[in-house]
Amino acid sequence: MTASAPESVLDVISELLVDKFEVPPEEVRGSAPMSDLLIDSLMIVEMAIAVHETLGVKVEEEELRAATLAEFAASVGERLADR
Repeated sequence: MTASAPESVLDVISELLVDKFEVPPEEVRGSAPMSDLLIDSLMIVEMAIAVHETLGVKVEEEELRAATLAEFAASVGERLADR
């Protein structure tokens, strides 16, 4: 993958947050904790499924709860690059 891969993964995840989960765009920033953006357990499970369906990367719910948007996107990007 190219050096821009983390940005594209960040863009994809950001779009999911805005389009699928109706998070206001102004709240979608790299420093935002995923647990603040996905306000309940069902949203966290749905995001894990959406990331798997969209990017083909399995993520754990705990990973979503513990990371900021930027950290989560970087982690998913690394797994994509390792394929």
